[in-house]
Amino acid sequence: MKLDDLINKNILVTGATSGIGKNLTIKLIEAGANVAFCGRSIEKMTTLLNEIEETKGHIHYKAFDISNENEIILFVKEATNKIGTFDVLINCAGANTMRSLVSKIETNDLMYMLKINTIAPFIFMREVYRSMEIAKKGTVINVLSTVCNFSNEGIGAYTASKASFDALVKVFRKEVRLKNIKVCSIYPGGTNTAFRNTNKPEYLEVESVVEAIFTMILVDLNASIDELTIRPMVEKNYN
Repeated sequence: MKLDDLINKNILVTGATSGIGKNLTIKLIEAGANVAFCGRSIEKMTTLLNEIEETKGHIHYKAFDISNENEIILFVKEATNKIGTFDVLINCAGANTMRSLVSKIETNDLMYMLKINTIAPFIFMREVYRSMEIAKKGTVINVLSTVCNFSNEGIGAYTASKASFDALVKVFRKEVRLKNIKVCSIYPGGTNTAFRNTNKPEYLEVESVVEAIFTMILVDLNASIDELTIRPMVEKNYN
């Protein structure tokens, strides 16, 4: 398959106003896909809209807090009404709002990251799946992290929130396989985005992760890239 195959595909992207999600959203729109996208910041959403030079397909967008389940359900409903049944959901939204030894983690901090990194993408996945199940086709791509596979000190809350969603995704993949629904996971290593406090030019470029996601979207209909790990060459967190 090639990029032309994205024309008129209906795609929903979360976390679209920064980093991987932003780059991905712009490129999908440029390729002619019908794209629904969301992010938390109204200011960043305005910046994104200003960077979209031309829209070949339909778009639908909204800035809201994904820790609110009702807001997610409403957005998916509105986006489906505007664009139609989604061919692809890409869960990019995520947060790493605190770093701490496990013994120092505040319960509220852990609960917030679980809401953003586990509960919110689960709700998006569940709600989009409802129409995919009827259509008997669809692809769900979840942007996870290599922290799902390795334990590093000081990021226990982030690791727990990403790993718990990873476990849920693996079960869901098996549950919907025979219904012709692909449930995929990509595990980026260190990526040079605003997600980090300092510039890391030796880390992955955002474009490298986006290209990998495009490969997962465009793979042959009879194939599924269930899990894909992409790391910068400087990273050694693997067996």
